[in-house]
Amino acid sequence: MEELMNLLQQKKENLEEISSVTSKMKNALLFENVEEFILLLDKRQGLMDISADIDEKISKKGLNALEDEKINIMKKEIYEKVNEIIKTDKEVLNLAKIFLNNIEKKIEDLNLARNVSRKYNSLYDKVNDEGIFIDKKE
Repeated sequence: MEELMNLLQQKKENLEEISSVTSKMKNALLFENVEEFILLLDKRQGLMDISADIDEKISKKGLNALEDEKINIMKKEIYEKVNEIIKTDKEVLNLAKIFLNNIEKKIEDLNLARNVSRKYNSLYDKVNDEGIFIDKKE
């Protein structure tokens, strides 16, 4: 029973760290800091792997078979933390979609500007002697 409580405590602490990293990911997206976001994403994945290992150990101990007050309180705290992480994760997902849409728009604008520039600034176009620009585009 003591070992199970230790595992649940580890799970809770791990989930708190995942929650913290997820919040930092949200802030990184808000400030459009892609490098930090990627580093945090890798860190979060490592924490998720640790959480999966803890879950496996807990399932081997038979958590659902025990009905102890302390265990039930710990389970409730863990579920609340998981729900908090899910909520923040949805916010991160929405911010990531907005960020990607903004990048796509910037790329489209740059491609349009490049195409316009290419059409009017060809190396082969020459200004005639009077300095008049002749627009060859139809």
